Amino acid sequence: MSEINAILFAVLAALIVAMTSVAVRIGTEKSRPSDILAVVVIVNLIVFIPLAFLIHYPNYGLTSRSVGAFIAAGIAGTVFARSLYYEGIRHIGASRAEPIKASNPVLAAIAAVILLGETLSIEIIIGILMIVAGVALVSAEIATDKEKLKGSLKGVLITLCASFFYALDPVFNKMGLEEGTPILVGLALKATAGGIVFFAYLWWSGKLPKLGEMNSSQWKWMLIAAICNTGFLVAYFVAISLGPVTIVFPIMQTSPLLVAGISFLFLQRLERVTFRLIMGAFVVVIGAVLLTLLSFV
Repeated sequence: MSEINAILFAVLAALIVAMTSVAVRIGTEKSRPSDILAVVVIVNLIVFIPLAFLIHYPNYGLTSRSVGAFIAAGIAGTVFARSLYYEGIRHIGASRAEPIKASNPVLAAIAAVILLGETLSIEIIIGILMIVAGVALVSAEIATDKEKLKGSLKGVLITLCASFFYALDPVFNKMGLEEGTPILVGLALKATAGGIVFFAYLWWSGKLPKLGEMNSSQWKWMLIAAICNTGFLVAYFVAISLGPVTIVFPIMQTSPLLVAGISFLFLQRLERVTFRLIMGAFVVVIGAVLLTLLSFV
């Protein structure tokens, strides 16, 4: 029964993360990615901290290992991964950024070879080649004029960097949850650590958002992105707490196809969704699912 619930929450997480990407794409038309992420972090803090305090007081189930893990997850997943990913969406669009972000199993496989001395089987090599081919197809969907080409290449590189930090995020989250720390406490600690580092950077760089000067249209999409992101985190944490990563992660890797479908239906004004783009996303998804499954065999 718990595995069935894990599947349902993984499907929900994949759908919500796709909706988040689309909201960020629309939001970055008029707002800076850092402004959107600031609102996302604030909403996370408003939701998770009071709930964790009220529901789990006085026993929060924290250990030194779980505290360190969730702090690392907040820095890697919230500060680096999301800030880079939102910037990537601004440059190349949600339908292109999402498949590139989904290449993170390749980075995990390479890290396992370098750091753990693991060997690459033929199946893993095929999975890697499929992801590389899919990313290449997606990357080929860039404009021909020089100014846009430069911006698109920059967006691809930024999103690849985001993918690296997204590959680290679930490792730290799972490590913290395995210590017995409740989901809401982990989310609150992760959001707090990420928020402190992120807002400290904005203050230091003079980029703190001027929320009072934003219009209703800007607020609308920032709040939608924030609410979706908060819902995604809850669904994602519940899924990995109920079921094995071999079930949860492959399902969540389907988000590029969901983003492509939503973009095709609702974002034709902002994004050009082509057959080659959809095929690229499909190849990335198959390769990512294959790699994720094989990495736990």
